[in-house]
Amino acid sequence: MVEPSTFAFNTMIRGYAERGLNHEAIQLYIQMRCAGLEPDNFTYPFLLKACSDIKQGKGVHSLVVKHEDFQLQIHSLTCLITFYCSFGDIESARLLFDRMSERNVVTWTAIINGLVKQKMYKEGIDLFSQMRNSGIEINELTLVSVLSACASLGFLEMGKWVHEFIDRHFIFLNSKLGAAVIDMYAKCGNIEEASKVFKIVPQKSVCTWNSIIGGLAMHGCGEEALEMFSQMQTSGIKPDDITLIAVLSACTHSGLVEKGKKIFHKMRRDHEVQLNIKHYGCLVDLLCRAGLLDEAYEIMRNMPVEPNAVLWGTLLTACVAGANVELAETAMEQLIKLEPFNDGNYVLMSNIYALNERWDDVAKMRRLMKEGHIVRNPGHSLIEIDNVVHVFMVGDGRHPCSKEIYSMLEDIATSLKEEDYAVIST
Repeated sequence: MVEPSTFAFNTMIRGYAERGLNHEAIQLYIQMRCAGLEPDNFTYPFLLKACSDIKQGKGVHSLVVKHEDFQLQIHSLTCLITFYCSFGDIESARLLFDRMSERNVVTWTAIINGLVKQKMYKEGIDLFSQMRNSGIEINELTLVSVLSACASLGFLEMGKWVHEFIDRHFIFLNSKLGAAVIDMYAKCGNIEEASKVFKIVPQKSVCTWNSIIGGLAMHGCGEEALEMFSQMQTSGIKPDDITLIAVLSACTHSGLVEKGKKIFHKMRRDHEVQLNIKHYGCLVDLLCRAGLLDEAYEIMRNMPVEPNAVLWGTLLTACVAGANVELAETAMEQLIKLEPFNDGNYVLMSNIYALNERWDDVAKMRRLMKEGHIVRNPGHSLIEIDNVVHVFMVGDGRHPCSKEIYSMLEDIATSLKEEDYAVIST
């Protein structure tokens, strides 16, 4: 082309960016500007796709700010929000969002999705409430993010409201939205409702099947999960790497060791699933829960990737029940290298030594924690009542209803003693 237009340059910049040829895409933009061509409202969003780090993205942001025509352009600003969220820079994304004079459904969805992906679930739900009050039309992508936040928080009432909103506004329950609703109900403890939703999703994709298989696995319904897995294959849906995790989890929670091992090898052979560390983690967990610690250790030694802290932690936890001190020490040696400040590992190792009456080693663990300034973090639990999530920690007296709660616990303990149950003080 003798004189390429801005449109032609945009097309090439996007093409390079989508192929991962980021440097070439950026060079094309420089060539375009050197040719005296002005960018349009598509140029900067395409250029953002070529940015491989936060510094480059901020460079594009500065170009948008300098260009008066794009300072208030929703499309360019929304792409910037998405970019910042993808790199975990929620602070910059939120600052940009708050300064926008006009926002559309894509803008709101971008920031909510960014918050949820960064595990800022409560902030995402709070922003969704603001979106509803602003009168912006809500689409299915927004709802998928909100349902994911509800699932992670165990926020059942909010999740039910979203489900009712979908029905009330006749929003098509496609496979992705259906999977999100199923996942929400399963993680919030209502597997029956999750199963009902699965049955009415008209087009079931692999993510829909994964949600119900994973939900059944989570609730200890191993046989039902494997039956669903069989139906999935019969229906012509090809399992993926997430399916294997869900199925192995089902076998783990139901003690189906031999079936789990068989499926693990079959998925690699017949479905060409690329095994990653999460799959090996599921297999190790399956073996550890069955007390097959030596076999689990052999898997870890021979797997094609280096075991991470999760796998060594799984092995260490299993050693408590089996009182396998030698293997526990091997696991602890690796954990000290991988996560030296994780208090839980030291406590587990100390408990294993205590079970074997090795008191000098118990003292050594406590000394290591003290010398490393490792503070034991208290455990906590959550419960949702009337759309409010309450957090409780061990020995916590800060809750406004603490007196009533402890009084009720004493009443329960008294009743248990009267029925000849043993009550252990905590």
